[in-house]
Amino acid sequence: MPGLSDYLTWRGDLSFAQDPFHPVDGLLLSTLAYHHFAQYADPPVGVGVPFHQVAEQILSQPPERLRVFASGKRDANLLRQTANSPRFRDQLLWASQEVLDVGKQIQFAAITLQLDYGAAVVFRGTDNTLVGWKEDFNLGFLDTLPGQWLARDYLEQTAAYLRGPLWVCGHSKGGNLAVFAASQVSLAVQNRIVAVYNQDGPGFSRSVVEQPGYQAILPKLETFVPQFSVFGMLLEHEEPYTVVKSRGMGMMQHDPYAWEIQGNDFIRLTQVSNASRVIDSAMRRWLADLTSGQREEFVDGLYELLAASQARTLEELANPKKIVAIWRQYTQKDKEKRRQMGQILRRLARAAAWAVREQGKQNNNKRQPEG
Repeated sequence: MPGLSDYLTWRGDLSFAQDPFHPVDGLLLSTLAYHHFAQYADPPVGVGVPFHQVAEQILSQPPERLRVFASGKRDANLLRQTANSPRFRDQLLWASQEVLDVGKQIQFAAITLQLDYGAAVVFRGTDNTLVGWKEDFNLGFLDTLPGQWLARDYLEQTAAYLRGPLWVCGHSKGGNLAVFAASQVSLAVQNRIVAVYNQDGPGFSRSVVEQPGYQAILPKLETFVPQFSVFGMLLEHEEPYTVVKSRGMGMMQHDPYAWEIQGNDFIRLTQVSNASRVIDSAMRRWLADLTSGQREEFVDGLYELLAASQARTLEELANPKKIVAIWRQYTQKDKEKRRQMGQILRRLARAAAWAVREQGKQNNNKRQPEG
């Protein structure tokens, strides 16, 4: 079951002149973007630092500081292997940027890697902070997010200091930021973009996908989702998507380490799973059944409960004391607020039951003999 590490073993000795930048490179850099590059490499605008030098600084830190996606050891090994590969070792890292603003509900980070020709602009996905997840939930009732406009500004400003073609990519929320940034930059920058690689990132509101900038970038947009995709199916997409084989279980198929790779390409499948289609149908029906105000009220109420525990990360929420604090905060809410949240959750349950029935009907119809 080959993955990112195997890709570097097979192809890491090839320069970008020998094997041009492609979607697997995009997934690799999108995975590495979860490291806190900006804490170790913040050169002046217009100055780059060799990738391996920054990687060495990060790898010199205590192991507990290297847990950026799921496993500190795994993340460290991939970073070390990438930094040692001839393909990436001496490429220049530019303009690392990181913003975490609880008040404005922004969790944003980006890096740019100068290639043998052109550059790859990479946006980080959702990390393990509560504010990062709150920002994701805000997509349910806001047309645009502050982090998306930060991504647009970052791409526009970084492109001004680089020559040649651009590849824009990101995993999860990073994929959403990549698409939004590419759709909103000036025409001069858009014309330099070769491709936008969205790796299981959510879509947008209808008002965004109908904008001229989004329509202009659509032919360059390449979306990849695992066979059990939840995040990448959310909201509006107009582009076709490629299904990637993932060895993860359920929601863990979203994990980029689980995506299977052969040579310099993903192992591709023909369609997403039945379970993915059920969840997508249920979420669409649920959201359609709620007003924008109801979505906002529910998301804000849920975040208020979690924030009351004073947990900053998802891991801290698992602490029994935090769980008790969340429950105490819930019981202290007035009866009407609890009723409203319960009603919205019951609507989600009904939407899920409807989606299961509809998928069952479709499967039965496919099994019916023709005649």
